[in-house]
Amino acid sequence: MPENTYTCAAHCPTLLIVEDDERIAKLLIQYLKSEQFNVDWLTTGEEAVKYIQSTPPDLVILDLMLPKMDGVEVCQAVRAGFDNSILMLTAHEGDIQEVIALNAGVDDFLAKPVRIHVLLARINALLRRQQREPKGELFVSDLRIDHDKRAVERANKHIVFSESEFELLWILASRAGSIVKRDELFHLLLNKEYDGLDRSIDMRVSKLRKKLTDENPNNEYIRTIRQLGYIFVKD
Repeated sequence: MPENTYTCAAHCPTLLIVEDDERIAKLLIQYLKSEQFNVDWLTTGEEAVKYIQSTPPDLVILDLMLPKMDGVEVCQAVRAGFDNSILMLTAHEGDIQEVIALNAGVDDFLAKPVRIHVLLARINALLRRQQREPKGELFVSDLRIDHDKRAVERANKHIVFSESEFELLWILASRAGSIVKRDELFHLLLNKEYDGLDRSIDMRVSKLRKKLTDENPNNEYIRTIRQLGYIFVKD
């Protein structure tokens, strides 16, 4: 347990703040305690990795610019064994920075200076989402998808996916037979609103579909629903 622990009650969600700026950390702690969260605070990436692996919190608020081991490296170190949400704080917004962090497994971003009410809304949205999302294994079509191990198999053959490809596959497959709207995928995967023009999600789906059909050309895995989104085909 970190030395800096702030407890409200046993049933409250536990948040881990990883932030080396004491002023920012204490402001966040004071506010989040008032909103009925248990809060732990660490100042280094190395400490954070050990804590997350031994005592997984409900959500991590992770600063990008940490000494020695930065936020992306922390995320890469823990993501394979940590299913809960990681919210990254960045000094400025930037597409390249966000792409790197998304590929490492970050769930959401906020730019500093943090607007405290926006932070609370993002935390609550992430907690609601991870309560809804099924974990464990899915058996959909001819695939076995293991969320915990980030593994996908077909006919006992392992199929390699990047972290971002796996997240897209998991979202679609966990709702197999139902339409997943394009604007929802933008929010879940890119943390931004769909503007009606951006084709980045379509490109991701196309790449994922090709990888799946390369394994089994006779199976339709992902069906495009014009002007709406996508369906992962059950059978």
